[in-house]
Amino acid sequence: MKLLRKFRFSPGMVVACIALAVALSGASYAAVQALPRNSVTTVQVKDHSLLAKDFKAGQLPRGAPGSAGPAGPAGPAGPTGPAGPAGTGGGGTAVKWALVSTTGTILDQSGGISVTSHSAGQYILDFGGASNTKLIVASSALAGDAGGRGTVAAAACGGTADGASCPSNNDTSHVIVKTFAVGNLSTEDHPFYIAVFG
Repeated sequence: MKLLRKFRFSPGMVVACIALAVALSGASYAAVQALPRNSVTTVQVKDHSLLAKDFKAGQLPRGAPGSAGPAGPAGPAGPTGPAGPAGTGGGGTAVKWALVSTTGTILDQSGGISVTSHSAGQYILDFGGASNTKLIVASSALAGDAGGRGTVAAAACGGTADGASCPSNNDTSHVIVKTFAVGNLSTEDHPFYIAVFG
């Protein structure tokens, strides 16, 4: 106690201490006032500690798009649509065909075909409608005849430019088929397929 009584503060010392205290409080006041309200610095937040929810919408830059995920399951089938308009009859292609034996008997057919004439290697068939403007295809068949043979030729009867003149039933509803022997020098009986498209 005697030591304290001996130590007396001079007025200059008191003024200096007060000035120091004001100076120090002013610096911290300035530091507080320099930061805007609700600001955050490294004192309050550590690196990598903020989450996307801590930011307002639009503050974070959009990242690069990720890779496509796996395909989801197929959805249910949609309702059946309304029926379309009726066709005009020219869209489809009808086919009439027959398998004819060596003797001129029809072994199988699509329907409505008959053989009206047969001589050695020459057959005339009635298809029941014009065949001259349609595709006619004839090919060799084995149907009970595995021997050698030549080509098979066919055309619509009627003597038109796209057909042939037939010795009988010479109209475009009939088709003539000729089957040839090996070497194609003469006609010879052989089974064949015949088809008219359209």
